[in-house]
Amino acid sequence: MQRGLVLNIISNLVFFLSSYCIHFFLGSSIPAASYGVVGTVITVLDFEYMFVSNGARQSLSSQISSMKYDARDLIGKTLLFQLLLIAVFFAINFFGAPLFAYVFNDASLDFYFKLAAFLIPANGLYVVVLGINDGLQRFGNSAFLSTIYPIVKLGVIPLIIVVFPHDPVTGVELGYLFAMLITIFVGMVLLIPARKSLVGGSPEKVRFKEVAKHTLTFSFFFIMVSLVLSVDTLVVKAVVRPAAMAGYYTGAMNFGKTSYYLLQAFAVIILPVVSGLLSQGERGQALSKAQELVLVACAVILPLAIVISSTSEDLLATFYHPEFTVAAPALTFLALSSFCMGMTVIFNMVLNIRKGSRFSDLLSIVSLIVVIPLFIVVAKYSGITALAAASLCCTAVTMVISYMEIKRRFGDPLTRQTWCVLAINAGLWIVLHALMRVLVIDNLVILALIYAGSYGLYLLLLLKTGLLRLRALSGFGRS
Repeated sequence: MQRGLVLNIISNLVFFLSSYCIHFFLGSSIPAASYGVVGTVITVLDFEYMFVSNGARQSLSSQISSMKYDARDLIGKTLLFQLLLIAVFFAINFFGAPLFAYVFNDASLDFYFKLAAFLIPANGLYVVVLGINDGLQRFGNSAFLSTIYPIVKLGVIPLIIVVFPHDPVTGVELGYLFAMLITIFVGMVLLIPARKSLVGGSPEKVRFKEVAKHTLTFSFFFIMVSLVLSVDTLVVKAVVRPAAMAGYYTGAMNFGKTSYYLLQAFAVIILPVVSGLLSQGERGQALSKAQELVLVACAVILPLAIVISSTSEDLLATFYHPEFTVAAPALTFLALSSFCMGMTVIFNMVLNIRKGSRFSDLLSIVSLIVVIPLFIVVAKYSGITALAAASLCCTAVTMVISYMEIKRRFGDPLTRQTWCVLAINAGLWIVLHALMRVLVIDNLVILALIYAGSYGLYLLLLLKTGLLRLRALSGFGRS
């Protein structure tokens, strides 16, 4: 698991670096209003990806690793259910494109959402391949595929420059589609040697009803996750004027989600490992592994959110343009909000391992009822900064509630070392925020050096105090 975690973190870092390259190109070469259109399309796709992808991937991961059912039968029925979900969301995008254009007050979205519909099947099949690898605990393969995709996705830039210089949104969508198709092909090839691992387990066949229920349990929870993280961008596009505000908010969201996506590396690992231990009756060891992963997540990923949050104005000004600093206060909140939601996901991955738990479903229902109207009202009457603050409040509440529930059911996932790490991160935010009020940074390279230096000193402090050890993940098992 140690190797798998490291590789998954690296793959997520590659994903972000490639995304930043694309967003840097788009944000500096097209008008803010057009950038807002790109952000709107990507946000809707992210929402649908949450529903189509996370349910199937997490369900396959936990069910295969538990070895309760015949793996091939499980994969076949999960794939069938996945195809049904794909058909639904393809129809929503393709036939509902005119409605999207009307809701977001932009006629050009009609064509863009019809084109985006073809990304749904590609993504749905891509995550099935990832889920099979996760379930077999072949985390290296999953990380490799997750690394190949963002690298190939960089083809968006030359595609826009050469073929679609006057229509960058189409270039983005086609570039993403080609990258996903290539990655699916590579993933299928990598699964060929693993076919023997799918034979020899339990001969019991899984019922299609159970596959659907298990997949939707994860999917429904991720609907809530996606809405809290993404619906604010859509609300800005729909109700906030001028149109350029959607572009500025997209820029903030581009950095705000960094910690959430990096935390997915931990969620990918924690589900099959803890599930496998619980299926063997090793409750104490399962809690211990969860505690270790949570500690490393807070020690390694939280400071990234802290750095972005505390230096939001300098980051947006140097990465995009000075006019993007209108969204700096929003980014201050969004960076922390994404980390809270990432931890909510990790906690609920553990809670959803045991059958009969309705906690995540209830949390999702309440969140759906509260979040959408709250965001619309706040954005319409108070603007993007208040909207981002509302997002942080919602994610912080869901994180705390999830923490209390996992503590009640399984034990405290936060050790004394973890609480110390949280306190140090709070101090880091204060120091960096005060430092940026004194320094004037107008160069992205200099800002990056400050980030690297701050992060290095922070890690050195944790190592010297013994709060984090280089062998912290040793003994987690093979992957």
